Amino acid sequence: MKAKKILAAVTALSLTTVVFASCGDSADSSSSTAAVTTTTAVTTTTTAATTTTAAAESAADSAATDSSADATTGGDSDYTPVKTFEGYDAFLMFADSQWLWGNWQGQGEADATQAFGVDADVTGDGEYTVSITNASIAYDDPDEGINPQIALDGDYAVGAEGCVVMCVDIIGLLNGDTLKGTGDPKTTKDVPGKYNADDLKVELKSIKADGQEVAFDNAKIKYGNIEDNNNCYRIEIYNDYGDTAKDSPIDKDNLAFEDSLEITFSIEGLSE
Repeated sequence: MKAKKILAAVTALSLTTVVFASCGDSADSSSSTAAVTTTTAVTTTTTAATTTTAAAESAADSAATDSSADATTGGDSDYTPVKTFEGYDAFLMFADSQWLWGNWQGQGEADATQAFGVDADVTGDGEYTVSITNASIAYDDPDEGINPQIALDGDYAVGAEGCVVMCVDIIGLLNGDTLKGTGDPKTTKDVPGKYNADDLKVELKSIKADGQEVAFDNAKIKYGNIEDNNNCYRIEIYNDYGDTAKDSPIDKDNLAFEDSLEITFSIEGLSE
């Protein structure tokens, strides 16, 4: 499943002007810039209000307006969306350097329209893997339609290069003080969850691009309540407009893949 390196007319260049304002912990890391994978993760909590997810959703909406009429088909033979979860929906939020391969929502979110990932059902302590694949990102969903943030070569998405955003969100976990919504926190982000970020221990275990390990410095990754306007626990691996942009945990400019990006993490402290 190897796509040609040609950017089709559906490229979402207008998205590069979007202010993707995620405000994390402002403390600078003193860790070496050498890539390591064994550093002990420290769960941190921040309370700065941000508009990260709203900005991302607005960006995807803009892309849908600008996309070419040619983007009418997508691959679906190797992907079936899973939209119901027994536990908490964890998903990989991502866009490459051209704001393509966009995935901004979890499959379990109510009325999700920008969910094109392979999510994990977090039912208790353990290790979980979330991903985006060529088949998922180019899937022509009967409910959501085709992803506006892809460039297609036939039925397949042109390979991703670099990134502007790479985060894992676990929906429904946190009880942010500003949240006033009602209903099920596992499907609606503005409903308070049951945990404080400090009650949980989360650690990034691996990043794989097309099955190959991607080096990272765990000490530079941001963990916890990075946004206090939703109930998501976030692992911020990289964000062009977040604190990780100041001292990146990964070599984002040399990141490239054509078939899949997978992230594995562990979580401890859940009572379920």
